[in-house]
Amino acid sequence: MRRFIHGTRNSSSIHYIFIVIILLTVLHLRLDDVGSWPVRWDEAFSVWFGQMDLSVSTERTANDIHPPLYFWLFHVWIRLTGISEFAIRSFSVFFGLIATAVTYALTLRLSRQRLAASVALILITLSPFHITWSQDARMYALATMSVGLTAYTYLRGWTRSMTLGGIAAALSHYFGAFVIVIIVLHRLIYWRDSRHDRRQFVIATLVIALVCLLWAIYAFGLIRRDSGHASFDPQHTFQLMATLYTVSKSADLHSYVAVVLLILLVFVSGLFLSWIDNRRATSLVVLGCIMPPVILSVLSLPVIPFYVTGLAARHFIVFAPFVFAGYGMGLSAMIRRRRIRAAGILLLAGLVILNGVLVAEKRDTRYFKDDYRSMMAAVAALTDSDDKIYFTSGGRKPAVYYHLDRVGYDVPKNRYAEPVNVTGIPRSSEDVDAMMNRVFAGVSRFWLIEVESHLDAPLDARTNWLNEHYYRIYHIPVGWNGISLYSTDENDAIPDVNTVIAPVITEARPGDQVRIGAPAGARVDLIHSGQIVDSRFAETWMLHQFDIYSYYFNGLYVLQVADKSFPFEITHSQDFPGGK
Repeated sequence: MRRFIHGTRNSSSIHYIFIVIILLTVLHLRLDDVGSWPVRWDEAFSVWFGQMDLSVSTERTANDIHPPLYFWLFHVWIRLTGISEFAIRSFSVFFGLIATAVTYALTLRLSRQRLAASVALILITLSPFHITWSQDARMYALATMSVGLTAYTYLRGWTRSMTLGGIAAALSHYFGAFVIVIIVLHRLIYWRDSRHDRRQFVIATLVIALVCLLWAIYAFGLIRRDSGHASFDPQHTFQLMATLYTVSKSADLHSYVAVVLLILLVFVSGLFLSWIDNRRATSLVVLGCIMPPVILSVLSLPVIPFYVTGLAARHFIVFAPFVFAGYGMGLSAMIRRRRIRAAGILLLAGLVILNGVLVAEKRDTRYFKDDYRSMMAAVAALTDSDDKIYFTSGGRKPAVYYHLDRVGYDVPKNRYAEPVNVTGIPRSSEDVDAMMNRVFAGVSRFWLIEVESHLDAPLDARTNWLNEHYYRIYHIPVGWNGISLYSTDENDAIPDVNTVIAPVITEARPGDQVRIGAPAGARVDLIHSGQIVDSRFAETWMLHQFDIYSYYFNGLYVLQVADKSFPFEITHSQDFPGGK
């Protein structure tokens, strides 16, 4: 232990091997199954913006209250990798991996202790909170990495690199800009002790501020505003951040008060010991931990006109390098004191075990659900290239576009298939009749995809207009959604196709719906252990839905259509929706 703490030559090779093993673990935990759950609402926004011209996406990004750097880089990334769940998220995995390495380097620079840096690296590696936002196709992993790099280069005195890091942090996420506030405050506190590069530091800070100002001037007239008061208070802000960085939970915070307070006590006690050892280094960590909830509390004030009504876990991930550096330095300070060394080692082991359990729990709760994919595959199978296709949505427009842009490749009609050409119907306006007449002028037959249109206001206004002016001659319900064929001729032909669309999920749980597309007149059986559990039959081509009930036994099930069989597994590793 003593050799590891002080970093003797004999321990160097072992330590480097340890670092490589941990970084490989980082990569494994963040790549594991990263393409196996549905694209969420904000991720679809990233893909939607990434496919636009840079000038257009920059303007829309400003309106969506985000700076543009991530979307500029993502624009290039998806042209190199294509678009899939794995491809779009692996971009963030890359930044998440670098962020963990930077956290190690930052902690090592602050503490001058390999032990502290190694503890920080282990804990961020196993943090479900950091894993989650390193697997999300948004800007959070990039911003976290940039914040860590900015702090590290500041400590090294690399002002040019600090300038680039600060600009990257500020243009990745607005909260990233506050790393400069943290650094400036720290520099002012220790201004007398830092004379050698004052001029370079001031210039670097002014350059970052100038870039932020230029973006602010551009974005000020575009950024979304909200006249309502924020829906959170300062106490909740501090409580949420504490819970996220102790047990990685963002809901039912009251359920974790005891364990959160215990871990916070360890964290604060460790930082106090670290403060005794090195006040200047520890003060930077303290500022990095305190500033996020303070900033969010200020933004929650009613005098702030911008869109800050929500408080979410992602708002805190940007400052992760400071928090995990604090864990590393605090626990290291305990372990290096002989009288409390055993307690420090036990506390470290407890945190590692806790995070390991939380990672396993997180892994168990992520699996693929069939939200849109089979629905879009059905659209591709039923329609011809010259068919008119529209969709209505109560607010899921980017998510719809994400799947519609890919159905030509998911279920190709031929090797040269292109994405389905679909027109979005505008959201309801004050004059729905005039709007719908403009959209459907001269159209006598078309397909309609409805995606959560029940969220629209006024409710069902667009669909009601269609039902008044056209005959709905064919309909396939898909959960809250649906696919319909409308025509001015009530006797218009219904499509007759022989395509079988296989289930897109391999694991289902109570509350799910497993879907399979089958030709007209084909019987579909749900089979378990040789016994038919449920059956479906329709006189037209249909996307059949099989509800998974809580009383179904765990195990292997098969959906069978004629001579084709599609196996999947039912597990009860999660509570079914609506109760326990």
